[in-house]
Amino acid sequence: MSRKQWVALSLSMLLGAIALIIGVVAAIDPFEIYHQATAFTPPITNGTQIYSNAGIAKSYAYDSIVIGSSMTENFTPSQLDSLFGGQFVKLPINAGSPYNHKQMMDMAFATHDVRRVLYGIDVELYTYFYLTPKCEMPDYLYDDKLFNDVRYWFNQSVWLRYIPRCLAAWGKRDPDLRDTMYTWGDLYPYGREAALADTTITGEIFEQEPAQDDPQMSQQTMLNVTNNVLPFIQAHPDTEFLFFFPPYSLAMWYGFYRSGTLNDHLNQKEAIVKALLPYDNVKIYDFQAQTDWITDLDNYIDASHYGPWINAAMAEAISRDEHRVTDVASAQANDAVIRAGVMQIVSAGTWPDSFTF
Repeated sequence: MSRKQWVALSLSMLLGAIALIIGVVAAIDPFEIYHQATAFTPPITNGTQIYSNAGIAKSYAYDSIVIGSSMTENFTPSQLDSLFGGQFVKLPINAGSPYNHKQMMDMAFATHDVRRVLYGIDVELYTYFYLTPKCEMPDYLYDDKLFNDVRYWFNQSVWLRYIPRCLAAWGKRDPDLRDTMYTWGDLYPYGREAALADTTITGEIFEQEPAQDDPQMSQQTMLNVTNNVLPFIQAHPDTEFLFFFPPYSLAMWYGFYRSGTLNDHLNQKEAIVKALLPYDNVKIYDFQAQTDWITDLDNYIDASHYGPWINAAMAEAISRDEHRVTDVASAQANDAVIRAGVMQIVSAGTWPDSFTF
């Protein structure tokens, strides 16, 4: 064999091996970047969320999306389909910033005709820098450039962990995957001990910034709203945006009180309401003063995270247009309820056996 022949053969073998590697990853495609899996249940877990979401947003059939943090992970898309019509998928980013949620909406709107967005607003996350993802995303899976997918094709974890997991699950398909993905409702204990595990309650008075009659957004919250939320509302007037404020337990609000930020959080919430209300394709729902939920610690695994029955109840309420905020004054009235509940905790110096509202 001549040197030229040896070089040509070696190059052909190398290119063949590269093509085989790419072909195997593209064919099995554990994160469904190129096609939705039909022969196995893909490894969609909370730990793979930032990878799995790219494939779900690109490859699944849907016309409606759920956007938000872990507060949205226990929604059941089949219930949402039944209540609102259409076909929902969940695209949450656990503890994600508004910029993370923008990344998910960018991909959803770029690849699908989105008719409805159910969006959970965690006001605390709006203090995060508006151009920074709180959860670092694998951008090479979220763009439309094929070449940089080399980081997917030759990824050690893909080959050693996820492809074997897909092969082991071959022939096993979860028919309820849209509903079960990312849910955690049955993984943790609920109740007073769990909900107050990180909360120290005393009768001490903590100084707060005074509440504002006409709350103004802080600069960072304003930048998050104007750059990561409003552009979608303005660019897609035929899409219905259903925003909701999730029902943290009163222990969470007491924690904000202890840190001196209770008024600031509520002011920012009211300012966000004021910014979103003028748009005809926006509806806002506020569950944060749902007193029978937020005072019952059996609903919570910690101070903020509630069980899936609360997600189901919120979906029902939104479908009936209940708890809708139609002006800033109604949000302020809800926030007055939260303040009253917090002050009952302060007055008792412990978690009260009962609350009066």
